[in-house]
Amino acid sequence: MPCPTCFFPGNAAAATQCANCGSPLTPAAGAYPGSPVAYDVTPISNPGGAGQPPPQYPSGGYPQVAPPAVYPPGVPQVPAGGYPQVPASGYPQAPTGGYPQVQPQYPPGGYPQVQPQYPPGGYPQLPPVSGAPYPGVPVSPTPISVTPISGSPQPGYYPPLKPSRSRVLLSLTVIVVVLVIASTVIAVVRLTGGNGTQTAAASGTATATTAAPAPDGTPPGPTANGGSGTATTGDPKAQAAAVDALLDASIASRTKLNAAIDLVGKCTMIDKAIADMQTVGTERQSQVDNIARFDLSAIPEGEQLRGMLKEALGFSLAADRNFVPWGQAQQASGCSGGGQDYYDEAQRQSKNASDAKGRFLGVWNPVASRYGLRNRSSNDI
Repeated sequence: MPCPTCFFPGNAAAATQCANCGSPLTPAAGAYPGSPVAYDVTPISNPGGAGQPPPQYPSGGYPQVAPPAVYPPGVPQVPAGGYPQVPASGYPQAPTGGYPQVQPQYPPGGYPQVQPQYPPGGYPQLPPVSGAPYPGVPVSPTPISVTPISGSPQPGYYPPLKPSRSRVLLSLTVIVVVLVIASTVIAVVRLTGGNGTQTAAASGTATATTAAPAPDGTPPGPTANGGSGTATTGDPKAQAAAVDALLDASIASRTKLNAAIDLVGKCTMIDKAIADMQTVGTERQSQVDNIARFDLSAIPEGEQLRGMLKEALGFSLAADRNFVPWGQAQQASGCSGGGQDYYDEAQRQSKNASDAKGRFLGVWNPVASRYGLRNRSSNDI
């Protein structure tokens, strides 16, 4: 049990004397009041319940235990006179107006101002970019070139190249470069006959080429003018390229015609469709005229190709000329089925054209392979 004197906690439960300070562990008779009698706690809300009165405490409070004369080592000592008590009147209060404010003291007139120091006469001024020169060095009133254009350094300064003249030279240089490139491209096209990288869809729609042919079949490079002699006379590759370009033009005409037929069939934009059909007829006639004028003398199969292609294009032209009145009849009848005879004749001529194209390709494809041109199907004419 703990010692009531030195509060040593290590005493045995049955010990009667503190093992640390020797004080008795049991207080003398009358030192502490007896333990209060146990009582029941009765809720305030139920005052009629059974219970015991609250415990009684001595009127003067419990007696004060005097501190031991000797404290064990490590226990703080109580001063002889005890700890100071709070005065009865309490601690002094702050004055009513508060404590006086301490004002900062400054010298009369304030602190002296520190003036920046500059060298006598101020800092040296840098000379302007143009105007007054450096001592001994001439300065141009305009920007100067650092490196002379040619020759050894000359005394004084080098006159600058005028900006307007520089821009003129630059523009002339660009124009010359563009002309050189254009001349090179034109020369290559003439040598190859306008044959570029070409691809065509199976539907017969013409795709872009390096040099697109004219709608009438006139190739972008060499042209034939009735055998009067051109730059391609005697060049079989150029002559074959001219025929290949005409075939591309024929594809474009066929694509335009198919789109016009589709518009009439849908009874949509018939005016445009009829105008396109008429344009296709004009293009077909020009293509027939061109193949008749081409110089194909350098190609062994040249005349055979001319006759077969002219026949196929003639059938296509006949079909075009029948589609035009069919479209006009459809327009006049409000798309109620007019012009059927023209439509049937156009389809018959289209069948003849397809058969003729197949015969032409049997001769043309070997020629195209010989001169580095692509092979075609009946949808590629």
